Amino acid sequence: MSATTDIAEARALLERAEHESDPEQECEHIEEALILLETAEDLTPQQEELVANVRLAYARRFLNRVARLKKSTFETWSHYLTIIEMLEPEIDTLAQEDPQLAENRRAFVAMWGDEVEAALERSLKRP
Repeated sequence: MSATTDIAEARALLERAEHESDPEQECEHIEEALILLETAEDLTPQQEELVANVRLAYARRFLNRVARLKKSTFETWSHYLTIIEMLEPEIDTLAQEDPQLAENRRAFVAMWGDEVEAALERSLKRP
């Protein structure tokens, strides 16, 4: 596929994810879109800027979206955490620029973070 096609498909997948009611399907669309943006080849400087802007804009939307998530299953949380990891550079930038987005990330990670950390510590202590 051409870079133009990859970018257009990625944007369509991100749009589809916005309207998806199933969190697993939503995350699959997002992951596929981010992979398309990451692997697009022979980008022009304008396309590189577009990809960077799409990733940054989506990272902002995603951080605002997970902030509205009050409680979720661990499975849903881990899917969303994967997206946060895939968008880590953009999310770090946004969190440094906007204290509310930093708080959104912190609150999301805290939702299951303590349980995950405790489970990892227990597994490390086993003989």
